[in-house]
Amino acid sequence: MPFPRSKRRKPAARPPVAAASALLRAARPAAGIAVLGLALLGAGCARLSQQPHNLDRGFFNPEKATAAEEYEGQKGGLAPDADRRISCPAPGTPDFILPSPPKMGPSKRDMTMRYSPGDRFNITVPGMEEFTGDYMINADGRVILPFAAEVSAVGLTNTELLKRIEGAYIKAGIFKRAGLKLAVRPVQYAPINVYVQGAVFGPGRSVINNLKDSDKTDKYLTKFGDAPLDRFVPSALHSAGGVRPDADVSRITLIRNGEKTVLDWRGAFTGDDVEDVALIEGDRLVVPVADCFQSGLVRPSQITPPGIRVLMSNLTQPALHNANSAINKDSTSLPYGVRFLQGLIVANCVGGARTSNAERHAVLISRNPKTQQTEVVQRSIEELVRSADRDSINPHLMPDDAIACYDSKTIEFREVLSTIGGVFQNVTSVHTYKKW
Repeated sequence: MPFPRSKRRKPAARPPVAAASALLRAARPAAGIAVLGLALLGAGCARLSQQPHNLDRGFFNPEKATAAEEYEGQKGGLAPDADRRISCPAPGTPDFILPSPPKMGPSKRDMTMRYSPGDRFNITVPGMEEFTGDYMINADGRVILPFAAEVSAVGLTNTELLKRIEGAYIKAGIFKRAGLKLAVRPVQYAPINVYVQGAVFGPGRSVINNLKDSDKTDKYLTKFGDAPLDRFVPSALHSAGGVRPDADVSRITLIRNGEKTVLDWRGAFTGDDVEDVALIEGDRLVVPVADCFQSGLVRPSQITPPGIRVLMSNLTQPALHNANSAINKDSTSLPYGVRFLQGLIVANCVGGARTSNAERHAVLISRNPKTQQTEVVQRSIEELVRSADRDSINPHLMPDDAIACYDSKTIEFREVLSTIGGVFQNVTSVHTYKKW
């Protein structure tokens, strides 16, 4: 007995795939494939319409849109001077670098080497072999002298260490002040640990002045004197990944034993003099964060990255490797300063037949070191190529950015037709096999 009309259940709606399969079974193979193809095409169009959120600015908190907005200090660095008023440039302004603050005194440039733990030096006392020889500063910063007390050596110049050793021997009663002849000469400066924070790509503790195995041989240690060029400010900043485009390089602060020294390093980009200092174990460098994106800092230099790693993909179909897209494994290493469009050219995303490739688009995935948020924007490749103001919409690539290319609608439609043809061929083969 049938159910009353008021209680009769309505047939449940079938999922799109089930509906397509039912049509495929009910109709002839060609008609079924056509219906399935339309379903796939509709689903593809629905997915392609979901685009990433496009930022109304470039990445990395770049140049201010209006010059009226003033420079303000941010967390992660030293606050700017209260009376310092600096306007940020419009987007796309080339080679912009924040000006230096007014000088409060003479330039600070201290190239005098100072001792750190692990450093080797030689003591020579004429006619006394038991006191003559090479010595190393222990991890606690002290030197053990024969027949005398230990002396602290960290942070001392060679002249200061000589006087301290003389005083220790005289105090121990081993030598008299009038007849003492003693020489102290550096042999080898060891690696040291320094700390870098603020507007750098990799803040933290770093080791600089690493020694090669050949530098540790007895043949190398027979000489006196050493020139550790990697124990200066540039090496410390380089080991921390280099300064970011929002760094105030005119106010890099060195903190040593609680004392602060401000160093101006704009000369690394302008060719003017820089304020450099020989570093010792435990030194701390703080790079202030500026609000302005400085395009003049986005290039290789002593204190910026020489190159960056960029992850690339322009695959039209999922694959286990990029061989099909002809991306060379070495092409992911690009010079620092390359922009998004140049990266797309390296990834073979630009060019080809204009009819089928003019509508290609690409996405850039970047992590903002200020906010620690991953940002994704989409750009039309043709727009990047043809825009007169492309610099304002064509951001610089930063370390570990990722770029990916997507095909135009023409290529996508061709892929759908190819998929339909493959399914039709398989169904026809099955149908022919059953008839046989």
